Amino acid sequence: MSRRARAVPAPCPRHAAPPHVAEMSGVAELGFRTTPRPRRPDAGPVRCRSGTRGAAVRFSVLGTLEARDDDGAVELSPKLRDLLALLLCAPNAAVGTERLVDGLWGEAAPRSARTTLRGYASHLRRALGEERLTFRSGGYVLLVQDGELDAARFTDLAGTGRRALAAGDHERGAALLREAAALWRGVPFDGQDHLAAVRREAVRLGELRLAATEARIDADLALGRHADLVGELRCVVVDDPFRERPRAQLMLALYRLGRAAEALEVLRETRALFAAELGLDVSPSLRALERAILSHHPALNLGHGLGHGLALSPAPGTR
Repeated sequence: MSRRARAVPAPCPRHAAPPHVAEMSGVAELGFRTTPRPRRPDAGPVRCRSGTRGAAVRFSVLGTLEARDDDGAVELSPKLRDLLALLLCAPNAAVGTERLVDGLWGEAAPRSARTTLRGYASHLRRALGEERLTFRSGGYVLLVQDGELDAARFTDLAGTGRRALAAGDHERGAALLREAAALWRGVPFDGQDHLAAVRREAVRLGELRLAATEARIDADLALGRHADLVGELRCVVVDDPFRERPRAQLMLALYRLGRAAEALEVLRETRALFAAELGLDVSPSLRALERAILSHHPALNLGHGLGHGLALSPAPGTR
């Protein structure tokens, strides 16, 4: 049987809501029938998704929000995607009802918001498995196992990679950080940026990605891969022009390629940009790197990255 995107199954007959309940709670929006409809003689049995404990569901938020199981993608309505996104911002933790209501509707929450939320939760539970979504401590808990959420895998891999770098194992650290970066497919929670709580989590994840990228580049510099880094670093600098560390890494890579003049030009461009846009000078560490390039400081030689053994403290009395 070919794999294909699987739509959320229709609710079981015993879950069908009467018309007055549908009007009150918004369950009609979820897909419940509010008026009876005769079944065709040849129609198969109506089934709900199995809620077997431990059934694997893979959640992806490092790009467009996705939930996939062994049958393929789980298709969800826009509101259910919003609810899933909010719950995935805090997996395995109770997310309060008021927090979810505020996240889904903000100040425009209807009087029936709590009831409607219960309907959404019920429908999401049937889509993902009965054991996936529980209610405790006044909130909803989305249960996510180890390895099922790409953001959690990224955080674990990046943390392990950084610890390897701190221990001096640049090769392993760089490999782990590359593996972490490969999990990214685009902007975190792409398509759910109308939710304020999700935007905040996307910003947090984006910062972790930048830090992991800088750590991996540092490892590559220590391993002598500067020739492969110049193009990547120029792109990073364009994407985030006010972040100093990629600029310093670019300067070091250029210096090691025998292009000291270009390295110093990067510093001049940075100083002019910061002065014009921020009214600030560059940091003491960047000025120290400039002096090191001018004096051909031995710490700039191969074998060091900016974060691993390269000590360029500014002279006493300087900022």
